[in-house]
Amino acid sequence: MSALRADAARSDHAPPGIDSTTPNVARMYDYYLGGKDNYAADRACADEVIRQAPHVITMAKENRLFLGRAVRYLAGEVGIDQFLLQRPGTGP
Repeated sequence: MSALRADAARSDHAPPGIDSTTPNVARMYDYYLGGKDNYAADRACADEVIRQAPHVITMAKENRLFLGRAVRYLAGEVGIDQFLLQRPGTGP
């Protein structure tokens, strides 16, 4: 397993209703960004994606940076003051 963030305080204990044995795209994305909100199944699947497409980590980080720039522009220059964040894998 890749150690994108081996020092992160991870726990593979999932709350009720969360299937930690099946990879989830949102938790894999968290792993690509070096987060701690992912489980062994997510990390194993993400590691396979990284093995086949190593640029996925850079893409995830660049995507997050773009989102920040876009929100700053829309809030500061355009005056939008409410945003709805829809993340993959978190909807019904």
